[in-house]
Amino acid sequence: MFRRFFCAFPLLVTVLPAEPIQVSPELFRTPEFRARFVGSYGFLPEVEPKVDQEEARLIAELAEFLSVGRFKEAEKRLVEFIKERRNPVDPEAEAKDVSAALVFTLGNLYLQNGRTADAEESYKIAIKRFPEYRRAHKNLAMLYARTDRLELAKPHVMKAIDLGDADHLSFGILGNVLMAEEKALEAESAFRQAVLLNPEESDWKVGLVRALLLKEDWNQAASLLQSLIDQSPDDPLLWKQQANCYLQTDQVMRAAENYEVLRLKGLAEEADLNTLGDIYANREQPLLALGAYLSAIRKSEVIKVDRSIKSAGYLLQLEAPDEAAKLIAEVRAKVGDSFTDPQKVEALLVESDVAAAKDDLASAADLLKKALALDELNGSTQVKLGRIYLQQAASADETEAAELKSLARVEFKKATRNSDKRVAYSANRELAVMLVKNQQYLEALPLLEEAVRLKEDNKQSIELYLRRIQRAAELQKKRKERFELERKQKADELAKFDEKEKEEEAKKAADDKNKAGDGGEDQE
Repeated sequence: MFRRFFCAFPLLVTVLPAEPIQVSPELFRTPEFRARFVGSYGFLPEVEPKVDQEEARLIAELAEFLSVGRFKEAEKRLVEFIKERRNPVDPEAEAKDVSAALVFTLGNLYLQNGRTADAEESYKIAIKRFPEYRRAHKNLAMLYARTDRLELAKPHVMKAIDLGDADHLSFGILGNVLMAEEKALEAESAFRQAVLLNPEESDWKVGLVRALLLKEDWNQAASLLQSLIDQSPDDPLLWKQQANCYLQTDQVMRAAENYEVLRLKGLAEEADLNTLGDIYANREQPLLALGAYLSAIRKSEVIKVDRSIKSAGYLLQLEAPDEAAKLIAEVRAKVGDSFTDPQKVEALLVESDVAAAKDDLASAADLLKKALALDELNGSTQVKLGRIYLQQAASADETEAAELKSLARVEFKKATRNSDKRVAYSANRELAVMLVKNQQYLEALPLLEEAVRLKEDNKQSIELYLRRIQRAAELQKKRKERFELERKQKADELAKFDEKEKEEEAKKAADDKNKAGDGGEDQE
């Protein structure tokens, strides 16, 4: 029934659906409902079973008890009458059973006196004896509705209507039966008939709203909810459900008005205030969003830490780091040391983003290192830390910049092995871009190819970048091959030159040796 809403601003706003409106469980216990049972003690001789003279006299007697609400005495007298008819004291009297009408009357008395199971059995007996017994079908349907057995009520309420019953309770019960079967269109028709017959019964209007919501007829549901709100202005469920209708039709600020009314009345719950904050965040109003988020934290006895951290993230997306910092600080103040390790990591990541947004890169890096100390395999944290190192390197001297780039490369490299495809994609891309800036195209190429493989959608941009780097890598490869060839040629020439020199030196040495030998012989 409920769907998320999205405006132009690309925030992933989480809006919680209002709690579904339910028909009051007291509906079938109201004085009117009871009166219907009392009123059904009479008989409709033209469409229902006949009674004999003896039973007619008893009915007149019972009427005196019923008129003053002496139901238990009436039940006792009727049970005595039935026993007497079945087992007469006079031996000459004929034993006989009572009519379906009196069994039905006994069922009414049982129900009135709180004996539901006995009442159900009596109605069933009455129907078995007289299958077209309209009020027996209707009362049995009402009994099932009263005991939350709507699936059993359906055939009996439909039979009663088919036999001519046109009461608002019958159509209301039928509407609830059809809603349980998720037949929105049919339920809408039943509830409209019930409202037409009794416009003052708000439960039928509630049922009609539920049917309209199931049909996703948001505008009509919102309009009808307004009439219910006018009757019950302090019912928070009505305000929330109407706000949901507004969200479905992109009337976002009208939904915000509903939540603000609940806030002013002191009826807004934590989830309502968080939803209000999301609406303001989606409308790029960070101060109003912060106010709602803080109210949500202060409203709750047990803070939903994950939800509040996510809200701080929304504020960061709005480029409102101060507001995000205030929200995280409020969470820390209220939660104390009861953060779980994953929550500590998430909070540190948000605080790191706040520091980075304020150009405090050293603090941002320190906070990320603390997060990695708690979760050393957190790939998204590794990627963030690598980016911070690169930002720091941009304003550092040559020696420090080289060291920071080396650290960034290490973090990106670790994150490329992450099992989360999105994290691995980001790490491969970041490391590739870093290498491209250093004109290391051949090293960057396999990283970009892996990034393209990991990217599941919207690949056009990264694929275009890959093609550019492939061309640059190809040129670099050719230059490298040419350089290697030239180097090899020079090396070969140098080797030949060295070999020639060695030969000349060897020849000279041999000549010198020969000359030295010739001189020695002459002396002799």
